[in-house]
Amino acid sequence: MENNVKYLKQVAHFSEDAAKSNLMFKSDQLQMDVLLLNPHQYLPPVVEPLSDIIYFVLRGEGVFEVGDEVLVLTRNTTVLVETGVSSGIMNESDEQLTVLKVAAPPGIHGDS
Repeated sequence: MENNVKYLKQVAHFSEDAAKSNLMFKSDQLQMDVLLLNPHQYLPPVVEPLSDIIYFVLRGEGVFEVGDEVLVLTRNTTVLVETGVSSGIMNESDEQLTVLKVAAPPGIHGDS
């Protein structure tokens, strides 16, 4: 069996150019990414037609567009986005935003 332990510091790196998605794990049943947004970066809304998505804020504060709702989520806050509902993230703060994203099953937009 392969070692399935990964450390966030080894996988996740911020980009000055754009928000970044870093693949942590992927199997037939799920995919886990770490999303990194510097201040004022944005991940535009997409509709994931195959997966439920869970976003969990590890650090910072983000504005999440979930369907028609706009939610402000802070550290240790999570939101479920059901299959077929659009979601996007904006970092309107002056601090970095780190978000754990779990998709089950892995979706077509999980191109990390």
